[in-house]
Amino acid sequence: MHEYSIDVDHSKIIFYLAVLSVGLSTVITKLLTFFFNTLPDMEFTISLTAISIFGLLYKLFDKFFWKWKWFRKIGIVQTPDLNGTWKGEFVSSFYNWKGKYPAELEIEQTWTEICISGKFNNSTSSSYTTAIKVRDGGGIKIFYSYRNDKKPEKSNASYSDHKGYTSLILNKEEQSFEGQYFNNPSNNKNHGTLHLKRIT
Repeated sequence: MHEYSIDVDHSKIIFYLAVLSVGLSTVITKLLTFFFNTLPDMEFTISLTAISIFGLLYKLFDKFFWKWKWFRKIGIVQTPDLNGTWKGEFVSSFYNWKGKYPAELEIEQTWTEICISGKFNNSTSSSYTTAIKVRDGGGIKIFYSYRNDKKPEKSNASYSDHKGYTSLILNKEEQSFEGQYFNNPSNNKNHGTLHLKRIT
């Protein structure tokens, strides 16, 4: 997975986690100290630093908490959750815009990192840079650069492994993507359109 950029300010969430960390470290330290000091002939002074609590909370938020729907309802999180399998079809200049061919994207995402893996009829791809726009107007937009590799059984195909760029628009109501892809013209001049729908 790799980091992605997004036009959303994360500073408020960092601030909330920091404040919560200070409060939790104080409460937990007092509770643990009180518990151990109730043991006969034993006295402890226990201290949990706010930094340790913050690190744990940040990790949990990055992996799990950011997906909670009620965080979005109250406006704390604006990052779209794109995790899942998106299946559909693509049309390509490689086939002279004739016919539709199977396409699938598998998206793994945390609050700070993402990986977009593609499966197509003759090749596979993997993202290495990604940007998400939620305030650009016209819906949520995803832009990513990818590396595309021919499947081993298609080694004799007339195109080569290449890099490219995809732009997608998310339809939240239909849970679908519409977009375009463009390959690096230095080794593959083809381009095309994508239509995908989330199935999981």
